[in-house]
Amino acid sequence: MAAVDRLAIAARIRGLLSGQDGSDPAASARRLGVDEVGLRMSIDDLAPNPTVDVVAAIVLAYGVDPTWLLTGTYDSAVHRHSLEEPRAIGEAVSKMMMASGGPALRLVRPD
Repeated sequence: MAAVDRLAIAARIRGLLSGQDGSDPAASARRLGVDEVGLRMSIDDLAPNPTVDVVAAIVLAYGVDPTWLLTGTYDSAVHRHSLEEPRAIGEAVSKMMMASGGPALRLVRPD
């Protein structure tokens, strides 16, 4: 798998979110069911740090291929699997991020 390019991932996420929720990251975070800080970290222009939770939520909400979101390259098998097994998306994203040498950041929220 290609190396994780955090700037490219952030750009793809920003592209998907573009024009929605009044361009308000807090509203997008609520709609996606993710932590606002995690979303802001994931889409930062200068030093993005995409989190597993945000990437998985984007894959689920938009039905995109997680491989494409992480690498820019489409993988039909992974895409099909993510559509068929939505509960496994977070784990798959985490494994892909770690396998490509990127950090698999997951925000832990106190309950």
